[in-house]
Amino acid sequence: MSFSAPNLTFTPLSQDNFADLELLDYWHRHSIPANPSDHDPVRLGFSHHYLLSGILALAALQLFDEDRSQTRWYVRAVTHRQAAITQAAPHFQRLDKSHHQALLSFSFYTSMYTLAEPILRPAAPGCLQPNFDPVDELLQAIRLGRSSTVFVQQHLTSAVSSDPFLVAKYNPRRLVASQGLESAFPQLAWLRSFIERHCQGEEKAVCLDAAESLFVSIDRLVNHPDGPTQICAIGAIWGWASNVSSTFLDLCSAQNTAALVVFAHFAVLMSLGRGNWYLQSWPTVLISHIRGLLKGELEDAVRWPEEVIFGNRVILPSLLSTA
Repeated sequence: MSFSAPNLTFTPLSQDNFADLELLDYWHRHSIPANPSDHDPVRLGFSHHYLLSGILALAALQLFDEDRSQTRWYVRAVTHRQAAITQAAPHFQRLDKSHHQALLSFSFYTSMYTLAEPILRPAAPGCLQPNFDPVDELLQAIRLGRSSTVFVQQHLTSAVSSDPFLVAKYNPRRLVASQGLESAFPQLAWLRSFIERHCQGEEKAVCLDAAESLFVSIDRLVNHPDGPTQICAIGAIWGWASNVSSTFLDLCSAQNTAALVVFAHFAVLMSLGRGNWYLQSWPTVLISHIRGLLKGELEDAVRWPEEVIFGNRVILPSLLSTA
């Protein structure tokens, strides 16, 4: 008795296929937020290809972050990102219930990608530095994240409760100031005084509110019983970005002096999000850029966030009064 193999057409794996297998291996070996225990996003992605493309894009971007000489990973990230958006668009319009969990995870990973990509973008040929404005790029990422949050709250809220990372991102609560906030953070009183001197009317009210809510979020992370965990950091950082007035973001875009100084303090909040790799480079880049926009004596307005970010000032509860 003899057996013969069926006559099948054999298609060899391409370099891109092998690269994607490497990305999946990387994804499973690294701790990435929003990998909830009750569902595997990669497995879900096999039946919802836009999610799989989004996962591969984010994994490629993180690999590129680890070794900037490997530009092939940046190219792979952009390729998968473009594919993911194209594939996802019709499903966001139809909103079939069977896609809710996949669309939710896709939205979360897209927000992470939007934050990480500008800071990792390679310089164009012939340029020493990538052509991007950190303030504009971060504001764009925040606005996209806010739109994503509104969409999820309106259409996908039933799928959020299964994962604490998603709850932190998409159900951001406006935190209430605790007693003694100014005594714990004397910089807040100084910042309020600065805003009073440089703003009037609605601009003053908006900047004062942004400053206070920002220090409430900083206080939440600094004084969290378990330290600034990833989930707590996502909630505090995205909570402030989601709840701050859109007028404040517009003032930052217009390079309003007081708004920029408050926004520089947002770099401190981001610096507390340790473990969130897509945030790690933003604080130094943002504070350095804003300092360059401020002239003369105004440079002193960002001295406190500079000292915190560059390690010359520690903002731990036991040291707040002496720092």
